[in-house]
Amino acid sequence: MMQEIKAVQLEDALMEGEGEMEVSDSEDEPQRKKSRSQADVDGENDRVQSLKEESDSLKCQLEAYKNEVDLLKSETKVEIDTKDKQIKMLQQKLKGIQEQLIQSQKQQAQDDQKIKELMIKLNTTKMEEPLMENEVITLDKDDDVNEEPRIPRTLNATSGYIQVTQKDAKLIGLIATFLHIHPFGASVDYVWSYLQKMEPGIRPNEVEALMQRFPQVFKQELSGIGANMERRWQFSGFNIYRTTH
Repeated sequence: MMQEIKAVQLEDALMEGEGEMEVSDSEDEPQRKKSRSQADVDGENDRVQSLKEESDSLKCQLEAYKNEVDLLKSETKVEIDTKDKQIKMLQQKLKGIQEQLIQSQKQQAQDDQKIKELMIKLNTTKMEEPLMENEVITLDKDDDVNEEPRIPRTLNATSGYIQVTQKDAKLIGLIATFLHIHPFGASVDYVWSYLQKMEPGIRPNEVEALMQRFPQVFKQELSGIGANMERRWQFSGFNIYRTTH
């Protein structure tokens, strides 16, 4: 009888243990669901935070690209402005050169005309020179023996006559024209640089020697002081006519 009672008590105890276990399992189920829901929320927050950080990074990159584009635009504008200024300066220089060229062409045309006129005068003078020599001889024959021979001021019968070749006459005309448009005189090298354009083979010493042969037409003056002293040739042909007439 005692054994049957113990068996019944043991069975009741086992049944109570199983009931408690079932109750415990039912109580843990909401806790597990709550834990899973919290994990999902945390994961979602992490993803949102990651997207936000990525968005901020993209904004920073976009701002950097924008600043770089602005910098490139600024540098390009400065370069374009500089090029425009250079182009304008070159255009102004070109315009000035063109004006100088036009002026030089006009001056060259005037010089050529003066040279032609002087050449005509020199050729005319050369043709009249024999008549002047005959006139001097005739006057000398008609003069009285005791009278001093009268020599025209335009011709020195003893030593003033100089033989002039066609080339010398041309050079004299060119030099006279050049110096006439340079009233303050010019150096031998300056005159030579002008003559060699029309007489390529001429040398500076030949130009100076030719001018020295005609002191009444070309005169030399010194200008400057010391090391800066410079010899300049001037045309004085018109002074002869003023003093002799």
